Amino acid sequence: MHDGLRMVLRPLLVVVLTLAGMTLGLRLAGPVERDTALGVVSLRIAPSLDGGVDAFIPLANWGVRAEPFRAPVVMHVEPRTIDRQAVIRASSGQRDVLAAAQRDGRRAARAALVRAFGWAVGGALLVALLAAGFARWGARWSWRATATAGAAVVVLAAAVGGLSLAAVGRTFDPEAFETPRFYARGAELSQLLKVAGRAQGKRTAYRSQVDRTLSSYASLLRAGSGPGLAAAGQRAVLVSDLHANTLVLDTVERLATGSPVFIAGDFAQSGTAAEARLLADRVTGLGPVVAVSGNHDSRLFMRRLAGAGAVVLTRTGRLGADGRTNGKPVERIAGLLVAGYDDPLESRTGDPDDPDRIFSFSERPDGEAEYARAKEEVVAWFRTLSPRPQAVLIHQNGLAQALARALRPDEGPPLLILTGHDHLQHVDRHGETLVVDAGTVGAGGILGAGKDAIGVAQLELVPDEAWPRVIDLVQLEPLSGAAQADRVLVGAPDLCETGRVVCHSAEDEEEPAAPEDPPEEK
Repeated sequence: MHDGLRMVLRPLLVVVLTLAGMTLGLRLAGPVERDTALGVVSLRIAPSLDGGVDAFIPLANWGVRAEPFRAPVVMHVEPRTIDRQAVIRASSGQRDVLAAAQRDGRRAARAALVRAFGWAVGGALLVALLAAGFARWGARWSWRATATAGAAVVVLAAAVGGLSLAAVGRTFDPEAFETPRFYARGAELSQLLKVAGRAQGKRTAYRSQVDRTLSSYASLLRAGSGPGLAAAGQRAVLVSDLHANTLVLDTVERLATGSPVFIAGDFAQSGTAAEARLLADRVTGLGPVVAVSGNHDSRLFMRRLAGAGAVVLTRTGRLGADGRTNGKPVERIAGLLVAGYDDPLESRTGDPDDPDRIFSFSERPDGEAEYARAKEEVVAWFRTLSPRPQAVLIHQNGLAQALARALRPDEGPPLLILTGHDHLQHVDRHGETLVVDAGTVGAGGILGAGKDAIGVAQLELVPDEAWPRVIDLVQLEPLSGAAQADRVLVGAPDLCETGRVVCHSAEDEEEPAAPEDPPEEK
C-alpha cells in the first residue's frame, strides 16, 4: 500500500474503531438503578448526535424529551418505583423534598454518566484488542504499528468520553425543560399536555429553575400513577385542511376532549352537497367549533356547517344556515374577541363541483395581480373592524402572513392569527402579531391517511390576552394513535430561538406573488 494512503487510512481507522468501541460499550453497560427522594429510577446512557434527556413514564405510557445540554449522549430515565407521598409533596413545591430530589438526581446522573464513560472506554479497549490481533496477523502490521494504533484508540476514547462529561456539566441548562417534546398515544397525550401546562403555570416561588423542573416532573409522575390534574387555562384546538378525510375525526375528537376547536378552512375537496352531508355533523361533533372557509370549500358547505351548530365567521359577520350574516364580524369566543375572513377562492356558485372551478390564484389569467389585491383587501378589512379583534382566522397562510407584515408594532395590542393551507406546522412572529399554523389535520386528504401524520395545535388561552401562554404542535399517526408534541412557551425570552418559531423583521422579503397549493390539494 502506498505510504501516503496508509498515513491517511490509519488515523481514519482509529477514529472508526474508537466510535464503534464506545458505542458497543454503552450498549453493553445497560441501565443503572438509583434511589431518589421520589422513588427508584433507572438511568441508561446512549450515544446521540443531539444531547438530551428522555424521561419515560411506563405506568402512563408517555414520555418527555428535552435537550438541556450539548453533548453526544442521551440520558434515558424511567421511574421503577414511586414514593407517592413524596411525589405529591414535590409536585406542590415543598422545598425539602425538592432539595432532596435535586441532590439525589445529581448523584444518580453523575453515577450513570461516569459508569457509562467507563464502559465506553472499556468497549473501545475491547475493539482495539480485536482489531490489533487482526492487524498483526491478518494485515501483517508491525508490533509497533499495532500497539500504537491500539493505544490511540483507547486514548481517543478516553478523550472523547472526558470531553463529553465536561460538556454535559458545562452546558447544562434546566430552562430547556420549559419547551420539551411530549410523546404518547393521542388520548394520553391530551392529558399529558394538560398536566404539563398546569405544572408550568404554577406561581410557586422556587429557589431555582431545577426545583421548578423537578416539581413539573413530579406532577407528571403523579398523573401517571393516579388521576390527572386540570389544565391551567382555557384549552383550545386549532386544525385546518381536513380535505374530507373522515378517518381522522375520531382521533381529533379524543384529543380535543370537548375544548373549543378553531378550524381554519378546507373542510372539503370541492364543497359539494354530498360532502356537506358527510362532514357537517361529524365536524361539529368534535366540540364547540369556530370556522372559516378555505379555497376548497363553498358557501353551500359553510351554510350546512352553520346549520349543524358551528360558529362560521365571515368578513361581514357570523354566517347563518340561510346564507345571511349578522353584520357583526367580531365575536367573543373562549374569552377572546375573534374575527374570521372567508376565503377569496371559496365557491359562491350553486355548483361547487363545477369542473371549471379555480382553486388557486396561480390558475387565474391574472393571478399575481389578484393575489396582490387579496392581500391588500384582507389588511383593509382588518383595519375597519371595531372592536379590534384579539384573534383572526384566515385560511391561506400567505394572506395571514401579509396581514401580519402589514401591521405596525404601534398599530395596536398583540394579535393572534390562526391559519393553514400550506400543510406545514409552524409559528411565525411579526412584531406583536403571532401566526400559528397547525398543518393538515386530514393528512393532506384521504389518500394520506395511512402514511402521513395529522397535524393539530393545542393552545392554552388566557382570557382577554391575545397570545396563548403555551402552543403545543402535535403530530399524530392516525392508525396507531402514536403522537408527539413540541411545546412552544410563548412568553419565553428566547422564543425566537425555538426550533418551531420563526421571527421576522421588517426587512424580510415578500413571499411569492401567487403561491401554488400544496401538492396534496392538486
